[in-house]
Amino acid sequence: MDLEEHTLDPMIERRCEECGAKLTTAEIQAALDAERPFLCSVHAAEAVPGEEAPASEPEP
Repeated sequence: MDLEEHTLDPMIERRCEECGAKLTTAEIQAALDAERPFLCSVHAAEAVPGEEAPASEPEP
């Protein structure tokens, strides 16, 4: 019989997966709400898809 406690709650990380910085409560909540990796605000801003700098167009 398996006596280990099992939980369906998500694993909550306390440090940024990129740089190891301690996460704020707001950063942890944002990661949980968006179901994304646990990142500090700096790395979360870099990871936002579709908001990359536009490529410069070649001159004619």
